[in-house]
Amino acid sequence: MYDKNVAITGCTIEKTTKYDQFREDKIRMELYRTILALYGEGYHKFSCDLNTYIGLLAADTVIMLREADKCPDIHLSTVITGTRYPKDTDKVYCALYDDLIKQADSKETFPEKESFGNTFTGSHIVCYYDDLSKEMQQIRTSGTPYTNIRQRI
Repeated sequence: MYDKNVAITGCTIEKTTKYDQFREDKIRMELYRTILALYGEGYHKFSCDLNTYIGLLAADTVIMLREADKCPDIHLSTVITGTRYPKDTDKVYCALYDDLIKQADSKETFPEKESFGNTFTGSHIVCYYDDLSKEMQQIRTSGTPYTNIRQRI
């Protein structure tokens, strides 16, 4: 029952708009609710793509839930690519990225082109995409259950 996992992905940090960053508090609250609910359903491993805005925020949320003892046996797996930091990232993003790598229970490294394909290994997908995007179409056709955070805020 507790071997179910969640893959979290979305637009890369370069494609994240200022409007998305403006809504960060709402995104974090929805991630908190979603991760807590999925944990209650038996999803205990969360694979977060740190080169995506939603993956970075989700990994931070997983660590916060674990440290607050709300989800004591939650497992954070970070997905990273060969590019350590996405281009044009600020110092805060880089510091958070480094901190999350250190706190992760496991790390998976994929070439940049394969990191999205890793999403489909999850039992559930949490994502942040425009509903008409190519990635959203691939997620829908995969048949994997998903939650699109962007639709909820």
